[in-house]
Amino acid sequence: MLAVLTYWCYLFFVTSVVGVGFQHFCKLGKSHPVIPFFLGGFAISIFASIWAIFSGLGNVFESFLVLITLGLGIWKRKVYHAFLLSLKAKIKTLPSYLIILFVVITLFAIAQCASAPYIIDNESYYIQTIKWLDTFGFVKGLANFHFFLAQNSGWHILQSAVNLDGVLQFLNDINGFYLILGNFYALDYLGRFFKHKEKQFLLIGLFPIFNVFLFQFISSPSPDLPIYLLSLLIFGEFLKHYTSSETSTISLLFALGVFAIFIKVTAVFLILFPVILYAKNRKLLKQDFLKLILISGITFILFVIKNSIISGYPLYPIASFRLTNVDWILPIALQEYLVETTKHYAFFLTPEEYQNTTFMQRVIHWLRLPKLHGLFNVSMCIALVIFPFLIRKIRFKKPLYILYFISSAQLLFLWLTSPQYRFFLGFFMLLVLTIITVCITKKILVKIGITIATVAIAIPLFIPFNLNALTENEFQLRLSVFSMDYLIKPHPNTKYTQAIYTTHQEGNLKLQTPTNIDFFWATGDCELPCIQLQHLTDFKAYFRSTPQMRTNDLKDGFYSYTFDDE
Repeated sequence: MLAVLTYWCYLFFVTSVVGVGFQHFCKLGKSHPVIPFFLGGFAISIFASIWAIFSGLGNVFESFLVLITLGLGIWKRKVYHAFLLSLKAKIKTLPSYLIILFVVITLFAIAQCASAPYIIDNESYYIQTIKWLDTFGFVKGLANFHFFLAQNSGWHILQSAVNLDGVLQFLNDINGFYLILGNFYALDYLGRFFKHKEKQFLLIGLFPIFNVFLFQFISSPSPDLPIYLLSLLIFGEFLKHYTSSETSTISLLFALGVFAIFIKVTAVFLILFPVILYAKNRKLLKQDFLKLILISGITFILFVIKNSIISGYPLYPIASFRLTNVDWILPIALQEYLVETTKHYAFFLTPEEYQNTTFMQRVIHWLRLPKLHGLFNVSMCIALVIFPFLIRKIRFKKPLYILYFISSAQLLFLWLTSPQYRFFLGFFMLLVLTIITVCITKKILVKIGITIATVAIAIPLFIPFNLNALTENEFQLRLSVFSMDYLIKPHPNTKYTQAIYTTHQEGNLKLQTPTNIDFFWATGDCELPCIQLQHLTDFKAYFRSTPQMRTNDLKDGFYSYTFDDE
């Protein structure tokens, strides 16, 4: 826990200084003091993406980032000091009850981050993606080695940029840090509700009721969590500014929306909130149009370059555009397999069942899925059905109707692509918060609810908890439980601490493969390059191709060697 807390202090300094500097240089206007931390993450991920084109994000980059942060902090010390004062003022305005609540949530978050990672994707590609970025940056044709690595989220780029891997090898806890910031933002709004009794403050302030669920995302760098947090921030600021004449922070919200898309393309609908504000105030914001184009343009160019290097598809996973005359492009059969498998998996259908069912049949099957998937799927649809009826009498219903239509568009988009409930959770949380806000008005009920939700965090954190009633995934049945062994040094980045690896030669490629991990995709925290042997063998048999090194150096990447039947 002590190591995690120390690391968070480093993250506080780096992200806040860079964020305040970015906000000041781009003239994004004043904001809630939590937002510069997210802007800092955005700016660092952009800077790291430029660096990763040429080199790894290891010791040299991290040292350079620290020097830049120190220089920026000294140069803009007056601006940064004003930011610290605004943050201090926010803390002082919180009632004692909320300060105690925030301290408890923070301690629980540190304990959770010190525990073993829970999300299984951490073992299949989070760890490996970050390790490739740390060591080599963007690697040509890395998708040929393992197509999950083609995703290379902007969030993993940020984690790689600030994980201090040159000093310590167990710091993968950026999610916990940002969840605490999101909680502080929400509790500040809750304090305003207690003071002014305005329901729009309660809507945002109730966000911590989801902590018991969100805590399962913070012991690994899942890119889903920042999308939920950015959904809260973007809509919270949208709600505040929709009915006011304040326009100075619209560019700031646009930057947050672009950051969300850079993290996860499925978050594209979040950009509509600042776009609507801009359209509403376009006459006052003509001078900001070039700024918005520049921010989005630079990010888009880096997105295209990243995808082109790693997979050969500039708009990956869209296959309509592809590089020609390069040897590292991912074979179209593999690319299409990933896209189609994602669709089938989300509906829990086989390829044949997917092809032989209509759109409505798929949706009905999706609603009838068992356990946690079906629960969330049905809940999302119920929330959308009852939402417009519940908000008719609420004073600020116009921005809520906008939330409703954007949420509906997001769900329709997911039904057509990959309707995994975690891709909709950001909007679902906002819908649920609105519904609760309409139904509950008494301060005492709010206090009781938020207290129970906070205490509930401790149950899966300290007591072994089996999720057999909620999931059929055998690799996610047990949540990570805190141990006193983690008081100083946290659990390693992988849950597979007893993994045994052997060396396998595949053509000109020498790789590591785990021998005692049952999960087909999992590799754990293994030296590069690493892949499951069964994965390699099955793909070799099915696609008649195998990954090979382009040269004798790993940093030069991979291509897929395709062979004829013999």
